[in-house]
Amino acid sequence: MKQVCIVGGLRSYIGVENGMYRNVSAEQLGAHVLREVIDRYAIPMEDIDCIIAGNGVGAGGNLTRLMMLEVGIPDEIPAMTVDVQCGSGLEAIATAAAKIESGLADVILAGGFESCSTKPLRIRNERHPDYVREDTEAAKSAQPVTIDPNVYRTAKFAPGRPDELAMLRGAERVAQAWNMDKRRLDRYAMDSHKRAEMAAESGELQEILAAPFSAFPAKDREAVAFEGAGRWKRSLHEAESGTDQYPKRQATRSSGTQDDRDEGIRKRMSEALLDRLPLLVPGGTYITAGNACLTHDGAAFVVLCSKEYLLAHNRNRRAELVDVVAAGSDPARSPESILPAIERLLQRNHLLPEQITAWEYNEAFAVIDALMESRYGSNPRYNIFGGALAYGHPYWASGGILTLHLMQAMNRLECPEGMCEKYGIAAIAAAGGIGTAMLIRSSI
Repeated sequence: MKQVCIVGGLRSYIGVENGMYRNVSAEQLGAHVLREVIDRYAIPMEDIDCIIAGNGVGAGGNLTRLMMLEVGIPDEIPAMTVDVQCGSGLEAIATAAAKIESGLADVILAGGFESCSTKPLRIRNERHPDYVREDTEAAKSAQPVTIDPNVYRTAKFAPGRPDELAMLRGAERVAQAWNMDKRRLDRYAMDSHKRAEMAAESGELQEILAAPFSAFPAKDREAVAFEGAGRWKRSLHEAESGTDQYPKRQATRSSGTQDDRDEGIRKRMSEALLDRLPLLVPGGTYITAGNACLTHDGAAFVVLCSKEYLLAHNRNRRAELVDVVAAGSDPARSPESILPAIERLLQRNHLLPEQITAWEYNEAFAVIDALMESRYGSNPRYNIFGGALAYGHPYWASGGILTLHLMQAMNRLECPEGMCEKYGIAAIAAAGGIGTAMLIRSSI
């Protein structure tokens, strides 16, 4: 079995739905990040065996293939799209690792991309069992209320009646079952924003950030194309400046909105503000727009390769991918799925929680922070740069974002006492009750 190495990767700045990327499709945003990953890491086109990415709320089809063609990658390179809901980005990386480990590939770019801003509305076929006839009780009670109760935005995650609020209700059920403290949940959100703000101000994540989408005018972005032997035709700006990367300069889109920042981070998040936010689940007592993340746009990709390829091409690795575990749980309480995934990962690799250098988990809800603390205790190594409550959760891109943040955290944190290698865990709970946890390792 081949050893799987992570060379590095990049993510976009993360935008709030209908914010700075409101006119940018998922495939355009994904192509922008993928293009810069290939450029920055000087990956020869002929060496790329496959591109694997998660996408779920886009227009459908093999959207990763469309995104790849947007970049100008040669037609003969295959691409595949993964959909395990929120866990898709991690599952894309896991699939890439499995192909490399088994010898089916040597170099794969993997991650995810998402645009809530441009996602299509969907409508049920009248022959489908879930189709709602007019003037029925189901039509009258459809949530949220729309002109047509058969128009929906959220997939169906379990048998039974479709529910647009399924994820929110799941978080509410978990909070009730674990007897959580609403004020404590709100404090997790405040802490997340504070850590994210500090990371932004200190430039902790600058190394993994792709240039703003508008760093080049559209005509220059479209000019980037494949030019044989795995090389890129440089834009006019790069040719004149002699640089090998997209310029890290402040830029403004035609809408007038800066896109050189993570749009969801709030500097003035306070307990008073969180107290005023309305509850999102009818009859609920916990979940608000403050302790649940909003909906977002973003993209993230990492470069994975075999150790043989790494040595043959004299490249440096950021980390080694050790193991990935997926675990199912009650779909009606999907946030809990993160726990069995992490537990199996630790057991399978004979590790204790205190031996982990850094943890990155997707805090789509503050209840996940509470679950982690309840099971593994309070830990300053959790999400040290802040989490999804601040940055956001661009669904299928989140696995790639977690992986990139995790590698940065491992680089910054000291190894736990008694350990001669650094281990990091990235974990995510997905809609439908599937948790995914990944273990990576790096030398001290």
